[in-house]
Amino acid sequence: MELLNSDECAELAPAQAWARELDVGRYHCSVSTMYRILCEQGQSGECRRLATHPAKTVPALVATVASKTFTWYITKATGPAKGI
Repeated sequence: MELLNSDECAELAPAQAWARELDVGRYHCSVSTMYRILCEQGQSGECRRLATHPAKTVPALVATVASKTFTWYITKATGPAKGI
């Protein structure tokens, strides 16, 4: 945790901090262990901006008079052979 929270590694991804330490000649642990330690301390998370989409609206069929609107749910309709 000291290495990952130090000034020179604070803004780096764990894989980058791991590679930088290997370049200097120090091996502390594997990259996956660094991620596991960060996760256990609650310091791992998504850094990218993720897209948010509005909720999908379900179309509504409104009949104003009798026998004006008919629907058919075809997902469960069986055909002459499987998959048709």
